Formats: sequence, structure tokens, C-alpha cells
Amino acid sequence: MKNKIVLSIIPLCILALVFIAKISQAATYYVDRNSPSASDTNPGTLNSPWLTIQNAAETLAAGDTVFVRAGIYHENVYLGNSGNATDGPIVFTAFPGETPVIEGTGVAESNNGIIISASYVKLLGFEIRNWDENGIWIENATNFEISDCLVHDIFYGIGVSDGSHDFEFNRVTVFHFTLYGFDVSPSGGADNYNGMFNDCIAHTGNDPEQNVDGFALGHGNQHNFVFNRCITYNVFDGFDISSQETTLNRCLAYHCWNGAYKLWQDKIKLVNCIGYQCASSVVELDWDGTPGKVSLINCTFYGGETYTIWVENHNDILELYNCILAGGNNIGLAFEQMGTGNYHGDYNIFHNLNTARAVVVGYTDEFSLDDVASGAWTTYSGQDAHSIVVNSATGLFVDPNNDDLHLSGTSPAINNGTNQNAPSDDYDGQPRPSGTGIDIGAYEYQSATGVSQPQMKGMPEWVRLSQNVPNPFHSSTTIRYRLDIDAHIKLSLHDLLGREVKVLVNENQLAGEYEVTLSGNFLAEGCYYYKIEGKTALNTLYSVTKKLIVKK
Repeated sequence: MKNKIVLSIIPLCILALVFIAKISQAATYYVDRNSPSASDTNPGTLNSPWLTIQNAAETLAAGDTVFVRAGIYHENVYLGNSGNATDGPIVFTAFPGETPVIEGTGVAESNNGIIISASYVKLLGFEIRNWDENGIWIENATNFEISDCLVHDIFYGIGVSDGSHDFEFNRVTVFHFTLYGFDVSPSGGADNYNGMFNDCIAHTGNDPEQNVDGFALGHGNQHNFVFNRCITYNVFDGFDISSQETTLNRCLAYHCWNGAYKLWQDKIKLVNCIGYQCASSVVELDWDGTPGKVSLINCTFYGGETYTIWVENHNDILELYNCILAGGNNIGLAFEQMGTGNYHGDYNIFHNLNTARAVVVGYTDEFSLDDVASGAWTTYSGQDAHSIVVNSATGLFVDPNNDDLHLSGTSPAINNGTNQNAPSDDYDGQPRPSGTGIDIGAYEYQSATGVSQPQMKGMPEWVRLSQNVPNPFHSSTTIRYRLDIDAHIKLSLHDLLGREVKVLVNENQLAGEYEVTLSGNFLAEGCYYYKIEGKTALNTLYSVTKKLIVKK
């Protein structure tokens, strides 16, 4: 019996050694163009780093990681080596606390900053800017991740094509682009599918005359995409969604030159989404030649110049529950063709600046706010039996004139929604319901605290405050921070008792990277705290604090 035990252990030991050997094959490398000793003939260690990112791309194998130090890298990067599910992905990541920049200015062929044509690849923490075509172009790639990257001043932002699938973008911001921020479109006969976008931002197209999209999913048989907490503004169309089985959760589109949400295909769902102040429509159901269904649940749509919601074809089904349609300058809910058999909705709130055109069917049958309130619209359509009409947006929202669409304390939206299919949280991530029932719209009034706006929270992921360098310091130190969205920023210095010592920044700032030099000449030796705080266009408050040390 003893011999049997020994014999059974030996194969296990051998297997363990093989497993350990396989893990040990994974390697870590470094690229640092600013190092005097940097060369692509080096071994790629911290003290003897490579010069170019492209050399790393051609060298790394499955499971390997390369840390790229801060610097301006004037090079196109082609990622063609793949990782795998067994050995792990190939990881390209910024060195902790630093931001490498892939810069197109001065590159002989400044077409695409990064091309990914590989699988099981991660790209983390890079800035890509000033390229004539795409900041990042992805083709025939699977199981890839792009996180914490900033892409700007390009013709196209990030393009995904040629059957790429099973991918995710996390906290990626694209701005100052000419044709699109994020685009996923089929090409070469291959559709893309299974993509996720978390906390991504696309804003500020370069040319208001161009049909520029913030987020675009091209036509075809693309399917299964999820957008969580994504934001777009100052573009032609915010979310141009032409893919099946796609969900947008807690997304925001505003100040669009055309529309906030342009929806084309089947099984598209918007939950806790907000759209406001758009030059044409807030939501469009566009006809793609095939019947489909769009579900809008607990959303807030405000301030469409022509339409709040527009349905092009009566073969597309619209489900509308627990939604607010308000502030429209012309038509609130518009059906381009006669017939409302494709409409299913209830527990909504109707408000329109043009009170005579709350609902219009085929531009023939028109219903005023009074008609909706009296039940005439319900009799006509068989829908909206529990929906509500309000005559003023002022009592509905906290401050609609300044685009704060949180519910006021006396809003008729409070506790008047339906529990059916309602989400468990609201746009701010607050629990739903908060009171005796579900609130209508994207925001849930927090009855327990009696606040109509969100409480002061930790720093959102789209604002990044770095540790000051050097720290400790004597004469001066540099504080850097990055904004992925426009905001009002206050950066201030405080002593250990919390007293404000100096205000370093107090102004509205555009998205981008900033640095502030703090002189230590007026400071006594010791510990201090610097704090960044402010608010976004939606009055979302944020604050974060870091410690610095003065040495005399």
C-alpha cells in the first residue's frame, strides 16, 4: 500500500513542476524612451529598458506584461501577437502613476496610433493623440480589453471591425474627433458581438457640419452589447445604435446637434438613461427595414427641439414605462405613420412646451396635454391609463433651466411609477424604490434623506488626481489631475485642522490633463492635504483628498 501511495505522488509532483514551469515563462518588461540607456537591443529590464513600444509588441508572448514609462512616443504601434486563455493575455500598461503618450505629430505615416489585430490583449493607461485616422483601430480581435485610456485630436476615435468580439472598454475617453468617438461596425462580411462599455465618454466633435457620432454600432447582424454609465455630448448623434440585443444602462447624452439616442434594431433597451437639450430629437426609432422592439424604462428625456420621442415606422414596437417626456419645443411623442398598435406604455409623465402637441399620430390625429389628462389619448390608444400630465417642468425637476433633472421634493413623479420591470437603482446608483413606490424617471427621490440631489460622493472614475511630485518637497511640487469630462473644479490646500490655506484652482475647465505648481516658500514644515472638488453639468458633486509633506 505504501508503494502505491509513493507512485501516485510522483506523477502529481511532475505535473506540479510542469505547471510551475509554465507560469514562470510569463515575463515582465519595460519601455522607457527617456532613459539614456534605452535601446531595443536591451533585455527590457527596469534598468536596461527598451526604446520603443513596437519592439515590445513584436517580442511579448502570452502571459507577458510590459510597463511603459512616461514620455512622448512618436510611433505607430501594431499589436499582432496574441495571448490565450491558458497562459493569459499580453498586457501593455502604463507604469504606475505615469502616462505614456502615443503621439502622431512628426510621424511619417501618421495614420493610426495603435492597431490591434490579435486576441487576449490588454491596453491600459495610455494617451493617444494627433493621428490622421484612428486613435485605435481594432480588427479581427477577440477577448481584448482597453481601460483608462485617453484618445483625442484625431479624425476617427476608436474603431472595432472585422468580426471582433468578446471585448470591453473601461473608463476610456475620446474627444476632439471628426467622425466618431467609438464605432463598432461590420466589415468583410463579419459582424461584431459581445462588447461592453463601462464608464466611457465621447465628447466634442470637431465639425458641427459632420454627421459625427459619440457611440456608434453599425448596421448588420451585430448583437449583444452593453453600455454602463457612458456619457456623450457636443456631437451630432450621441448613441447611434444599430445592433440587436443591446442595453444602455445609466447612460447620458446631451447638447447633441441632432439626437441623443438613435435606435435602429430589435431588442434595444434603455434603462435609467437621460437625454436633454438636442437640436432635433431626444430619442428616435429609425426604420431599418425589419420590425424590431425598443424598450424605454425609467428614463428622463427633456428638451427636444422637434421631437422628444419619434417613431418612424408603425412596424417597430415601442415600450415606454416609468419615463418622463418633458420640455419639448414642438412634439412630445410623435408617430410618423398612422396607427398606435405598436405602442405599449403606461406610468409615464407628459409635459410639453407646445401644449397642443403632446402626442401626434401621422400628423393627423393630435392630442394636447389636456387630451392626455382627460383620458382622450388613452381611449384612442388603449395605453397610458396611469400616466400623468404636468403643466410646468419647474415643479417636476430641481432646476430644469440649468439641466438639473433630479426630482423636486414635490414632484408628481415620486411614488407614482410601476414596479413591473423597474430597475433596482437609479441613474445615480441610489436604491430604488426609496419611498412607498417606484418614482417615474431616471432619478429616484431619496425620501429617507429628503435630498433631491445626490450626496457628496467619492471621486468619480472619470476624474483622476495624482500624488504630488516630489513628495516630500522643499521649494516646490507639482500636482497633476485629469478630467475626462468638463466640470467646475476647485483645487485647494488645507492644514491638518482642515482650514483652507490656499486655493490653487477655482474655475470651469474642459476635459484634459492639468498640472499646478505649488510653492513651498510660504508653508511651514509639516503635513498638509490638497483636495479637488467640484460638480459636473448634472450637478453631480465629487471630492477627493491626498496628503503632501513639506520638508525645510
